[in-house]
Amino acid sequence: MGIVEPTPTLEMCTVKAPIRLIAIPLAVALFVSACGDEGESSSESQKKNLQQDVEAVLAIDVPGAVVVTADKGNQVANAWGLGDVASRTPMKVEDRFRIGSLAKSYVAVVILQLVDEGKMTLDDSVQKWLPGLVPEGEKITVRQLLNHSSGIPNYEENPQYLAPYLAGDVTHVTTPQQLVKLGTSLPRKFQPGADAAYSNTNYTVAGLIIEKVAGTSLAAQFDDRIFKPLKLDSSYLPTGPDIADPHAHGYFVLGKPPATDVTRFSPSIAWAGGGIIASSGDVSSFYHALLTGRLIPPGLLKEMMTTATGKSGAKYGLGIVPRQFSCGTWWGHSGNFPGYLVESYATTNGQRQATIAMNYDPNSMQQKTKAAVEKLTDAAACSKKE
Repeated sequence: MGIVEPTPTLEMCTVKAPIRLIAIPLAVALFVSACGDEGESSSESQKKNLQQDVEAVLAIDVPGAVVVTADKGNQVANAWGLGDVASRTPMKVEDRFRIGSLAKSYVAVVILQLVDEGKMTLDDSVQKWLPGLVPEGEKITVRQLLNHSSGIPNYEENPQYLAPYLAGDVTHVTTPQQLVKLGTSLPRKFQPGADAAYSNTNYTVAGLIIEKVAGTSLAAQFDDRIFKPLKLDSSYLPTGPDIADPHAHGYFVLGKPPATDVTRFSPSIAWAGGGIIASSGDVSSFYHALLTGRLIPPGLLKEMMTTATGKSGAKYGLGIVPRQFSCGTWWGHSGNFPGYLVESYATTNGQRQATIAMNYDPNSMQQKTKAAVEKLTDAAACSKKE
């Protein structure tokens, strides 16, 4: 299963973007070229609608942000602040980010395409494809991995997970098998299917299953099934610690402020669960293609949007989650990777998207900033009523 219809041309405008230079008393507006009068009008409207909310996000600790909104695949993007604090380089709409857990949506798409091709099923056990990797793997299905109802613990809860990185070795390589071991060495959360709780380990296992079923690397599967067909030229799953240009530098507070530039960081810390690098426009295009049915057929898209509900009340689909905004329920994911925060959501029919990307780790944000991010995301989604 691949793209089931030709990908339409998506208008990605490099719009007039006011860049607020932090630590300068007076706001300085820098402008880049626009793509025609219609693009200017759309971008100026977006800028006006979101300016106050973006300024609230950048007021305390976040260096820069990109916001992309889209209607029927036509994108409007603005960039604010700094992409690189040291060089005072403005953020650009085409800058790449580490998108964190949004990668889970891409993993789920590949799994569902393999299901559509008859190469596997959602009810296959982990044991069938990866014998011995996970305790009681015969009781855990692929579906339970994708909707977080497997009961497999999250490797992030293991103190050993971050140890080499916090010790200063930010290029340390952790293999997928080691990530799984970090998770499964913890006590099981619950019996498979008895509850639902977010676990990155689920998607590491899912990534390994993809490689076993497909016979090629996860990076190659992303390229062949998603990035190349959709012409997402800024998207890739890296193997090394660097980010291809153009990119935003990421910042993280290690212990006490100020924040440290952590742009160069091993992607193995997240791999299938959060290792993808992409531009905000590429992310928006991906969710548009997914929710308009160009990546998987309607029946499997319905499966994807069928949620497991945890006792906490959280709902998880297969690689996507519902999120309630002031204008209704949207679908997508949020993600963070050391130094970065990206959120992208779309309406149920995929016709409208809102994507925000920032070069500051949410774990380093003050609570006031986190609240401002939530407000900005809602404003980006709901600035135009359907």
